[in-house]
Amino acid sequence: MQKLAALIAAAALALSPVAAAAKGGRAAFYAALAEQETRLAAIAHRLTTASARWCPALTPQPGWILGDLRQFPNGDRGAASEIYGDADGPFIAAVAPGSPAERAGLTRGTRIAAINGDAILPAGDGPTIRIDTALVKLYTLDPAAAWTITGADGRLYHIAPAPGCASAFRIELRGAQAAANGILVRVTQKLARSIAEDDELAAVVAHELAHNILRHRDRLGGDRSAARIRQTEFEADRLAVWLMADAGYDPAAAIRFWQRHKRPLIRAASHPPRSERIVAIKAEMTAMTAARAASITARPSLVDAVPPLE
Repeated sequence: MQKLAALIAAAALALSPVAAAAKGGRAAFYAALAEQETRLAAIAHRLTTASARWCPALTPQPGWILGDLRQFPNGDRGAASEIYGDADGPFIAAVAPGSPAERAGLTRGTRIAAINGDAILPAGDGPTIRIDTALVKLYTLDPAAAWTITGADGRLYHIAPAPGCASAFRIELRGAQAAANGILVRVTQKLARSIAEDDELAAVVAHELAHNILRHRDRLGGDRSAARIRQTEFEADRLAVWLMADAGYDPAAAIRFWQRHKRPLIRAASHPPRSERIVAIKAEMTAMTAARAASITARPSLVDAVPPLE
């Protein structure tokens, strides 16, 4: 759990958002952010829960994005509170429609005082430390068991079990357009807003989630050679095909995304060109179709036999 907390906190401190000028004022800016958070919450919930049967590590997936006013500059917190409320603590920033969180009555702005009766008591004052503390607690729970949230007003929310592939999700306002660190999947607001089609955004999120499922951060270790990173990128592209198909998204949306999106999500010579990615995605779609035709319960070969990084 200490390693988990450190990974979440390091990512949050490195990429914690700063406000930017936006037409219509700060409140409109944060309203747009909340809109993208809701999109991400819905997509992430579908992707994580639909493939739970073959994901090697599971956590409860209530269908939310968490927030904290400390994420925002002091001068922006008044505008942000118009959208998220003025809760002093980790709060619900977005809820996926139809999710356990929504069915339990959680709404944007609900502050989380305790999980399963355990108070959220962060050891620090970083911008997302209270969110991270809540996530670490969540990850200690049995993903197949029901659990509770206590709101700031003492109200008890009963959350139905929803096991899903282990990952948390966040919209960032700066940093790499999309990234994963083994625990978090992060997508910038700019990238999310540039993708009108939910299936295409799901392709991006599924790719980053696949990095976490395949433990690429741990498997790379200290050897982050260009060849090894390229291999992880192709693996994530391939596994994302299965994640999307299980969740009811069109895997071909990944091809459309790369045909339309000219630049790499991370500027690095180690990342393969989009033409090669498209070939790999098409090949995996064909392989998945054949595997599922032979057996409806077919699982991704990458999960059952993870190849060594070379």
